[in-house]
Amino acid sequence: MARLFLIDNHPAVRQGLQLLLQESHHVICGEAGCSAEAQKQLAESGADLVLLDLVLGAENGLELIPAARQHGISVLVYSMLEDAESISGAFAAGATGYVTKCEPDEALLAAVTDLLSGKRHISPRAAQSLANRTLSAAKNDQI
Repeated sequence: MARLFLIDNHPAVRQGLQLLLQESHHVICGEAGCSAEAQKQLAESGADLVLLDLVLGAENGLELIPAARQHGISVLVYSMLEDAESISGAFAAGATGYVTKCEPDEALLAAVTDLLSGKRHISPRAAQSLANRTLSAAKNDQI
């Protein structure tokens, strides 16, 4: 049974995630709505995986990725941001997976399963965004 820590500034989103993940037999070992809360709790949470939104009100969740990784916790970014820069920035900071919030529940659950089994994961919409940027760059290089 995996232990997950939720970081999102919207309480209703955290509550919905909690219900979805508990239905899939995951344990929620903590949650936070801001960077300061998360940093206080992460070390002692016993989490195997953090689900992290990159937009935490006025704060950027990106800074929490290295903090979680220092505690040996995998990070799955679950964000409304779908631009290639945000996605590649999250991976560069140490995220092990990325799922956009516009995707169905199954995409999130598949990512959780992959990360808990030691794999990396990128959802279809996030992968499409990265592919579009790469193809645009290649096309511009040919001009």
